[in-house]
Amino acid sequence: MSQFDFPRINFHGSVLLDVPTGNNGKFSPLKIYNQDAALPYTPPRVYLIPELVPKIQGLGYTVQTDTDSPYKKYSQYVEIASVTKDVYDDWAVQHLGTSTYDNHYVDLYKNVPLDGDEPQPSLFDGLVQPSYWNYYGDLSVYAEDIRITGIQTADAQGEVTTYTPGNSDGCPAGLAQLLGQSFSFHQQFFDPNSRTTAMFCDVDSIEDTCTQMFYTQAGIYGKPGGQEKTFFTGAACKSAFTWLSMSKVLNYNDKKDLLSPMSGATYFESTITLNQIGIDSSFQKDLNVQAGFQVDKLSMKILLHQVYEVRNPDYKKMPRKPIGNNKTDIPKNPARVAFSGSLCPFVEATDMTTHNVARILKNQIINNPKIDTTKFSTPIPKPKDPSDTGVPVEVYDQVQLSPAFVRVNAPRKIISLDIISTICEYGVGFGDYSCYGGPTSIPPFLSWENYDFGTLSLYFMPDGGGPGTLIGSITHDTDYNMKEFIARGGVMDFVLPESIDDVMSGRFAIFRNGTEELLVEDDYLIMSDQQGSYAEQGQDSSEGYKFDGPDRGPIILRCFQRGEPMQGSRPGKVRNTSTNVTEDFVFYDGVKFDYHTKDVGCVQYVFGITPQQYATPTSKAEVFYLLANGYTVTTRVLAADLNLLPYLDGTEPLTFDVLYNTIFSNYNNVLPIMNTILKFDENTWSEPYTMRRLKEFTDPKNWGHYMYMPVTRELSKNQQALLQKWANDILNSPS
Repeated sequence: MSQFDFPRINFHGSVLLDVPTGNNGKFSPLKIYNQDAALPYTPPRVYLIPELVPKIQGLGYTVQTDTDSPYKKYSQYVEIASVTKDVYDDWAVQHLGTSTYDNHYVDLYKNVPLDGDEPQPSLFDGLVQPSYWNYYGDLSVYAEDIRITGIQTADAQGEVTTYTPGNSDGCPAGLAQLLGQSFSFHQQFFDPNSRTTAMFCDVDSIEDTCTQMFYTQAGIYGKPGGQEKTFFTGAACKSAFTWLSMSKVLNYNDKKDLLSPMSGATYFESTITLNQIGIDSSFQKDLNVQAGFQVDKLSMKILLHQVYEVRNPDYKKMPRKPIGNNKTDIPKNPARVAFSGSLCPFVEATDMTTHNVARILKNQIINNPKIDTTKFSTPIPKPKDPSDTGVPVEVYDQVQLSPAFVRVNAPRKIISLDIISTICEYGVGFGDYSCYGGPTSIPPFLSWENYDFGTLSLYFMPDGGGPGTLIGSITHDTDYNMKEFIARGGVMDFVLPESIDDVMSGRFAIFRNGTEELLVEDDYLIMSDQQGSYAEQGQDSSEGYKFDGPDRGPIILRCFQRGEPMQGSRPGKVRNTSTNVTEDFVFYDGVKFDYHTKDVGCVQYVFGITPQQYATPTSKAEVFYLLANGYTVTTRVLAADLNLLPYLDGTEPLTFDVLYNTIFSNYNNVLPIMNTILKFDENTWSEPYTMRRLKEFTDPKNWGHYMYMPVTRELSKNQQALLQKWANDILNSPS
């Protein structure tokens, strides 16, 4: 995909992320979910480092051993036996140690510290809520108000024009009509009760290694002249985040502990296949004219940033009225975030479907820029309870920037620079504290502005040395203040200098105020449209992996050198972050990557041709560098569940208890909103209409659809077969 081609349709606005948080593993060593087995620990467990075992036993607690523990640091644990499945939800939304279910375990909690590099408070003192901040989320991505902020076109001389709402003179009419209109993922945009068709889904639901977004429909809508109008709709392919910045928002970026994810930002990139029925003819005509070909697909770039979460909430005070996608009568606390980005013509011959093909410029650790914190008057928000020290108030004065991307469009004589995630921002002014927020909750910012880095200049630096060629410069006042920035989709355009006759004979670099090298081009970029894949335990690589729709296929790595498909091959490495084992790998454009499926669980693989690309981080600065600049593929191997075979072949009777213990218990605890809609009891799951819907939404052909069950997509082949058998047995039984 590409955010560089013309015309560009840029957008900005807010969405609700209604992510469920019960399985986040936030409060380790309290363990409530076994990700490898995709099943909850019922009852929950508190794991112990070996040094703590004698002390805990001395307090009278029974310590058990988990011989198959998926946690590197722990194998021994104490079971919270009083928390059965019947009381789990009530226990989960209360602070640990305060409910009657915890009466026997207060001494345990007081003597077990939270995990962390520094001395940590105990489970009892840390205001731990097992459910975290949004237990009943439904995984939806609900567009509240996303508007078209700019339309950009280019002429034959390399000049780019940005049109904005109220300033559209000269913009082709078919495109100008989109300015100020709504971009949405709604099923029926004009229906006030419509559901979104966009869903979040983590491959690795505990660590921040791979969040995916599934979209069944995207479109632009409006009411020009008071009449409802759909300009276009289309189906988008799944995308997975990349280029994870941890310090995008400067006054969420503190010295002690980042307010993640509120401090950060990340990319999602996808391709929308346009529905030819119902598309506005004038839009299609001008889209084709500006692109120079018949446009059947659009590239979609999304930056997710400006995240706000109400942490440590009081579930008893939490609102229950419908919010966004969630119409149920349950406590609701979705995060609110900004979506900024672009829609551009998809070029079939050159584009990837979930990544931009460009040249990458990286901020090296040794060149992390200094931040003048006096430039913004609003500090890090203080917690609701002033006596609470859980949220520090001293801002980092040095940050790791996300990469910038350069695309050279020689026919149009344009060099384009995408810095939408590179430029840091800060909140301005505080809103009110949430009425249901706990003592560590903080107020939201009222507005946002981009940080002024001074004059940023793009240079071309020849390989042979000597002075570089200045391509162009931008300033905060005229180019990258927030208003102008979102109108341009974070992309800055320059006329290609005639003096640069071979763009492959040097590197691009960005200098700050003429002398400080801020970012420099990395020669190699490795990517895959199959980021975030699923396999069955023990399967052969020839069976392929599942990564978007119902089909399976290989994982293909695209390898680029200075923005072009790499010629020949290069030796490099691939590192398994679970075992930290690094193996040799030969890279070439289009090489297949296969991974081991013997063991269940999630593994992240880091690819690199140069040592800096695949090196194991040894400091926080190096971790931030890898998150922002590294390319990875995260995989999930689903358990073979051979214990289900006797029920599938009829050797053992299939009862509801079997179904619950092997499948439904997972969703009852980690996606509890399912239990509020359809109770996990035998009567509900024996009703014929429900069984017909169950068959439909667990059918592999609907795997990429927003209504697929489960939304978390962690249903193994045998689990899926068991659900289908249960439904078929009921539907085929004599009435």
